[in-house]
Amino acid sequence: MALAGGVVTGGLFVLMAELIKQDKVNINEAPPVFFEPIIYQPEDERTITKKPIAPIEQVIKTPPQKVVEIDPEPNDGPGNFEINTHVLNTALDLSINLNSAQGDMQATPQFRVDPAYPPEASRDGVEGWVKLGFTVSASGSVSDITVLDSEPKRVFDRAARRALKKWKYKPKLDGGKPVSQPGMVVVLDFKLEQ
Repeated sequence: MALAGGVVTGGLFVLMAELIKQDKVNINEAPPVFFEPIIYQPEDERTITKKPIAPIEQVIKTPPQKVVEIDPEPNDGPGNFEINTHVLNTALDLSINLNSAQGDMQATPQFRVDPAYPPEASRDGVEGWVKLGFTVSASGSVSDITVLDSEPKRVFDRAARRALKKWKYKPKLDGGKPVSQPGMVVVLDFKLEQ
């Protein structure tokens, strides 16, 4: 058996040697290729001036926010207006008495921004409301915002607080001077459009 294996192995070596044996091969050389010389002819030198490009101003678009104007509600206080006009031949006598401007007034909303609906709540079809307590400062801005109650809990709180922060009020008048008014309460509803 070993003898037969040795014969087969030897035969394979001889066969492989014959396969890779190279006979003399004639290679025809390719004729040489000649190129014409390239002559560079420079153009007339001239200076090209270009106007500087003005920088492009980027327009930053803010997402549209729905602003709802609110008509001020009447205040509890003296609200009588007296305007008396008396016209004579050539003279004009005009007397105005605006008592409400000197009286005490409560803070009244000037405009409000609707809260942005949270994407997760919108995707899941969740509706609810948030009850907020806040203070109207003497300048009419909103501060000290606290969540008093909400349904469902903590889903709409952040959006409601952010929206209320942008509201503007006509401040409370005390003796004709603007003062801050704490203890204000508002309920913001979150309803999906049908």
